[in-house]
Amino acid sequence: MPQVIIPSDIPSIDDGLRSQVWGFIEKLRKNDTTPGLHIEPMTGAADRRARIGRVNDNFRAVLIQLTGSDGESRYVYLGTFEHDEAIAYAKNVVFRRNAQTSGAEVIRVDQSGTTAKAVPERAKLDATSSGTAAAEPPTGPAVPILQVHGVTFEELIELGIAPLIAYRAISAVSQEELLEIALAAPSVFQTDALLWLADGKSVREVRATYDVEPVAGGTSNDTDDDLIDALEHTTSRLEFTYLEDDEELRAAIDGTFAAWRVFLHPEQTAYATAATKGAFRLSGGAGTGKTVVLLHRARHLHRKHPDARIILTTFNKTLAGALEHSLRQLDKGIRIAKRPGDAGVHVATVDAVSWHLIAWATEHGLDLPTAAQTFFGRPRSGLLNTTEDALWDTALRHAGQQLPESLRQKDFFIAEYAAVIVPRAITTVEEYLHTRRPGRGIGLGRALRLAVWKVVEVYRSLSDGIGATDFDERARIVALALDKAADDGAPRMADHLLVDEAQDLTPARLLLLRALCAPGPDDLFLADDSQQRIYVPRTVLSRHGIHVTGRSRRLRLNYRTTAQNLDYAVSVLAGHDLVDLEDQVVDDSEMRSARTGPPPELIGRSTLEEAYQTTVGKLRSWLADGVLAETVAVLVKTKNDASAVHQRLVREGIPSQNVGSREVPGADRVVVMTMHRSKGMEFRNVLIFGAAAGSTRALDRLHQDERPDALQRERSLLYVAITRPRDRLTVVWHGAPSELLPQQAPRPVAAQPASVRSPRNTVEAERAEFAREVHDSVTHYLGRIGFAASALAVESADPEVRELSKLIRADAQSAHVGLRSVLVTLRSGADGRREVSFADLTILLNEFKGISARITSTVDLTEGHTANGDLTRACYRIVQESVTNAMRHASGLPIDIALRGAPGTGVTIVVTNPLPDGLTGLPRPSSGITGMSARAAGVGGALSAGPSGGFFRVDARLPWPVG
Repeated sequence: MPQVIIPSDIPSIDDGLRSQVWGFIEKLRKNDTTPGLHIEPMTGAADRRARIGRVNDNFRAVLIQLTGSDGESRYVYLGTFEHDEAIAYAKNVVFRRNAQTSGAEVIRVDQSGTTAKAVPERAKLDATSSGTAAAEPPTGPAVPILQVHGVTFEELIELGIAPLIAYRAISAVSQEELLEIALAAPSVFQTDALLWLADGKSVREVRATYDVEPVAGGTSNDTDDDLIDALEHTTSRLEFTYLEDDEELRAAIDGTFAAWRVFLHPEQTAYATAATKGAFRLSGGAGTGKTVVLLHRARHLHRKHPDARIILTTFNKTLAGALEHSLRQLDKGIRIAKRPGDAGVHVATVDAVSWHLIAWATEHGLDLPTAAQTFFGRPRSGLLNTTEDALWDTALRHAGQQLPESLRQKDFFIAEYAAVIVPRAITTVEEYLHTRRPGRGIGLGRALRLAVWKVVEVYRSLSDGIGATDFDERARIVALALDKAADDGAPRMADHLLVDEAQDLTPARLLLLRALCAPGPDDLFLADDSQQRIYVPRTVLSRHGIHVTGRSRRLRLNYRTTAQNLDYAVSVLAGHDLVDLEDQVVDDSEMRSARTGPPPELIGRSTLEEAYQTTVGKLRSWLADGVLAETVAVLVKTKNDASAVHQRLVREGIPSQNVGSREVPGADRVVVMTMHRSKGMEFRNVLIFGAAAGSTRALDRLHQDERPDALQRERSLLYVAITRPRDRLTVVWHGAPSELLPQQAPRPVAAQPASVRSPRNTVEAERAEFAREVHDSVTHYLGRIGFAASALAVESADPEVRELSKLIRADAQSAHVGLRSVLVTLRSGADGRREVSFADLTILLNEFKGISARITSTVDLTEGHTANGDLTRACYRIVQESVTNAMRHASGLPIDIALRGAPGTGVTIVVTNPLPDGLTGLPRPSSGITGMSARAAGVGGALSAGPSGGFFRVDARLPWPVG
């Protein structure tokens, strides 16, 4: 029975044609000799395996037929086209192994030197997308991105990148240009590889990630068996898969197939299947695939251990419902556990898990009365009813008179209670007076703590009176009961725990996670993005028993959000440092998008009525373009806004659904929901409604020390909304726009005005600016010289020309290294015009590592701050000159730098690198060695330099006076 192989990106099919294409595929899978299929080879085709098949009188399917030695036929379906277009495509398409990667790929021999794939959707969304990349290298002074990362044209060719794509990519000077070039590459692997290289990954890392190895003996004699085997290669699985399930196959033809079920990036696959030795944290910006990894990991663990108790959890009810729906889509046979503790995968919010364990505590062997008494300091019943936040207002009216107005706020007490009192299970004022409050920001002296505790006592008394607890109290009580049961020898509730959106969990909920699953292999796997922290003040995992040191990774390639929308979203957060769950500043400066599209559409109107009319018109235009209603969302700030927009859409005849906490999006209706509710969701098109000024006015009532974090959560909420669409984003407001809303693309932070600079800052700024200008202009032309030489070396058949080209390339690289060294000196002032410290030396080493990935350094200093300026300047210049010479004369070889020192014992500097090409000696500029020797002698030390045992070694010994 023939098998059908589907690519990850099938050309779109008109609605009226889809059923006929599906009928053709069904017949093909049953019997490819059925006369009505008319499977025919192409006369004069570039690939003898190319076929067309009859879908109807006017349309033909383009196929590649592979017949293995087992006699079975396999058909790679490449799309359905009008008759003449299908014939032209089939004649010029080639299915082959990439000789450099060993993976399968489809190319067109009639398009730009076999580099362009006939699937326009990969290159752009439609005619409104940004233009295609220019074929010629840029003429301006900007530095090509890949060359900045040290990538060469030859390396791209050796990595399996098509020559024309490599030619364009190595000269691309902007992220937008490089993305357009990458999307025009003939395979998904080539696109991904270019994006990873632009992200700063080395060629070696890309090769290892994708298992890239050249085909031994070449590909000229490839058989069908070779191509069938190639389909299993890592690079091929990004693009081709066997679909055996009828429903999934039909969904692929209809264009509704969720590609994330099958086509995973190798890094995502690695995290989904990795065996961890303890709690693991996977972070990443919106759209990087964290949730996809969690779903595949849940399936992997379930298949590996069918009887294991797995909990897949998150904070948001809507997201929890979406997780279960997606998990069923991913694996229809997966066992969904109805309750935590049962075999299979239980999907629920953290709060639902704690509620269940309280409701069924006896059945699960949990001693809730003891846990509640431990938590409250006295017996307590009535744990299942939920306390309303308004109860804090009542408590404040009864006992808050001694507090200043800035602290007499419900929001302050909600945060203080959740962050300090609940996780520590504080029961007395004495405990509260002496407890630490890390991360709270607001300092509280003894008098204020006494006043705060009086309000807490009233709150607890009121909640006891109505027999209610809040979500954090329940989570903490359950955690205490679980820990007590474990101490008594009972097993934990779960074998594996998977957590999405972990950044939105309070300390009590994190403690519950830790209590649900015993520490050990594959225990906790948390996915988070601190850029999307919208519910709670920040916290640190290690404070709550979850230790991920050494087991934390970050995803940086965005597969959902277009580059244009991503740039706009990032601009919302620009200039505001975010701290993650490990108390580290989040750095997403190298985050990249794998998609492109139109820029966000920003529409301001004078009145609310005009904003409604604009919204209705925009939605109608999207639906008229064939966008499915359920893939369109209107996101608003509040529940009242959602209700108002929904009612307006209904009156206008637009099918819509107001999705609250108890609903999940349905079919055939535009989704209306709050920005909070949209967390973890994705849509094709999104309209943000009501982004008007004054949205942060409510924060004015907060204590001044709490406002910065609350304002950061508001920025993150807007970031969440902006990153929900896959394709188009429209933002509508009336009156003045929100103060958080960027009105244009983000720009580099302007230099500090001269009027407020100190004289020293002015000099340093002028040096840095001049250095940048020299670097950008000279490096560009050096790069073009080197690139031209590389291209000539690849294309020329004359050995002498190829050898001369390599020498030109080497000289250009050497000049580049020398330039960087001079500019480092210019920027640092290490030429004697200002003092430099050992800290500056660390910066210098990082500069060099940015030029070459093959530099290692060891710096071991004691009391470095006590060294005088003469010593630190000598060390700086000796290291700088030694490394510069090594990079110039032994390009590409590893360099090791060791610097050790302490007061009284002196400083030792040793810089070594292998001699190139087996040489026993290596000429070095005599002025360079002489200059280093003079610097060493100038501080009373000595320096030697020369070849030794196959290495070139610089060895300096400098005294470090005490006092």
